[in-house]
Amino acid sequence: MGGDTELLSDVLKVQNKIFYLDLKENGRGKYIKIAEKGKYRPKSSVVVPLSGLHSFIQLFDFYMNTDGPGPQSRDVVVESKVFNFSCGENDRGRYLRIFESGGGYPAGGSSLMVPAGWANANIRAFRESFEKIANWLNQTGLPPVEMSSGLALTSKPDTVTLDVSKEGGPVLSVGSKHFFFDARMNDRGRYLKIKEVSGNMKTLLVVPAHAVAKFQEAISLAMMAQPRPDPEGPGGLQA
Repeated sequence: MGGDTELLSDVLKVQNKIFYLDLKENGRGKYIKIAEKGKYRPKSSVVVPLSGLHSFIQLFDFYMNTDGPGPQSRDVVVESKVFNFSCGENDRGRYLRIFESGGGYPAGGSSLMVPAGWANANIRAFRESFEKIANWLNQTGLPPVEMSSGLALTSKPDTVTLDVSKEGGPVLSVGSKHFFFDARMNDRGRYLKIKEVSGNMKTLLVVPAHAVAKFQEAISLAMMAQPRPDPEGPGGLQA
């Protein structure tokens, strides 16, 4: 991001990788950029709005105490972004994957692969780096940051939560799916934009404002009808 100011920087050397963690600021606010430079994959990075700082610390705490690759996938919604945390294992050992989607990505997203290390020592190092940022912010006497509440540490796929994005629109989270509702306007008039983010997939739906009431009515009618078997499967949703 051009013209951004670097406030604090930390470097973590993890096995054959180097991670750069930078607290930066621009006209839209403060954020944490985590850049990964490794031998086996091209350099990649994720950008975390500062409101996600505490949620990331909670997630690093969770994965520090998680053993084995398993299906321990967790999401955190930060403003207009979704960060998916998941464990995995390859021939180089166990790792923690952080996948960023939404935000400015037109499709897909960006990911980091953090080797877990012995007794999750590398994950602990990330947690300590984020804690260092939090302590520095407290010591500088800056105004408190409104922290994200979009953290889902439960493993139930049908958990439903309703939050608010930085832009003021509602965010509906259903398990690993997240729906962003945003009222927009262009030269053709007002409309409702509904964006679904699930893992590395993103779907966009646009409803003209004058059709929203009928759209709601259509949903009600569809839900009152007798469900029909779906030959294509449930598409990842569970009732």
